[in-house]
Amino acid sequence: MQTENGMSKRQYQALSSLCSKYGEAVDLLALAASAAAARCWLRERRLQANVLNGAYALAARLNSALWYGIGVIFCNKLRVINCFHFPFRTPLPRAWIDRYELIVCFYAWPFHLLELARAGEKVVVDTGDVMANRHERIGKRRWVSLSAAHEATLLRAHGKCVAISESDALEFERLYGVRPPVLPFIPPEHAALMQLADSTLPQRAGFLGAPSYVNEQILRLLAEPPFLDCLRAAGVELLIAGGICRTMDRSVLGALAKGGARIVGSADCLVDYYRQIGATVNPVGPSTGAKIKSIETLVAGRSLITTRWGVDAALAEAFPGQVQFIDWPVSPAKLGELCVGALRTGGAGRRATSETYVREVARIMQEVLSA
Repeated sequence: MQTENGMSKRQYQALSSLCSKYGEAVDLLALAASAAAARCWLRERRLQANVLNGAYALAARLNSALWYGIGVIFCNKLRVINCFHFPFRTPLPRAWIDRYELIVCFYAWPFHLLELARAGEKVVVDTGDVMANRHERIGKRRWVSLSAAHEATLLRAHGKCVAISESDALEFERLYGVRPPVLPFIPPEHAALMQLADSTLPQRAGFLGAPSYVNEQILRLLAEPPFLDCLRAAGVELLIAGGICRTMDRSVLGALAKGGARIVGSADCLVDYYRQIGATVNPVGPSTGAKIKSIETLVAGRSLITTRWGVDAALAEAFPGQVQFIDWPVSPAKLGELCVGALRTGGAGRRATSETYVREVARIMQEVLSA
């Protein structure tokens, strides 16, 4: 709730579905934002939920900040430990456990921090996009995460975990022998995005990203002259948008602008951004989790150029003809060729595909909440 990124949109999807099913009988325990900030977030998104407050809610939030803060320092900065455990826990009160018909846990780590195993089959855990020892397995930057033992306990002992993507579900199966069902993502703006899916694709490519290490690496790749020269020779403009424009190294943004890219900064209206482009270029490297911008692109009827980590095979099959895959490591020249080709061959009339996808995800969400 403290930032607008892909996972906050996933959080909105979960809360929106709960509010739709239970009306105002939804309580929210915010672990990363104050009660006032949580109420403001709900109000801005027109969600009716009761924000829990009081001594226990405050203790749980402080413990969460302690767990995360110490994890960041000792795992990320000092690198003296591989993962962070739970020396102090704030168990959800038994009276609260008995009160609820369903408890949805967003991300895996609060399951242990709040000792939700005591709630048994009442709990549905959305495992999120951070898996144990991720930095070691896929060679990415170290980040605070669960230990493999904690993750294995969660998946093997609890029957209501859901994965954020098919690739994550397969990785869980490889690591622990347990393959949780996948709960795909629906963009909060899906209705407006689907309206775009019948329009002709503009001859313009785009990249939209929040501040993050992964997005910084992508922008460095997009600033390579072979990629920009290919787009410029074909008369294709590149749009760079999102919070990453505020935090990216000025020299990289300068190289992009010199190569013909247009830096537009924060996208105040997501739908307006997608209206301006015909394809998203998202050459993401080894990573976990769903790539929200990839899904937004497909629902909007736009073409997508990405690696195998940028979109699940099942998702690509759900949007036939919209995804172009590029091998990793990425060749900037090849990336440019694929981008130009996708814009030249792309077309309108993709709304029916988007509607089918949205209906299917809504059905899966209701199954998860009713299990």
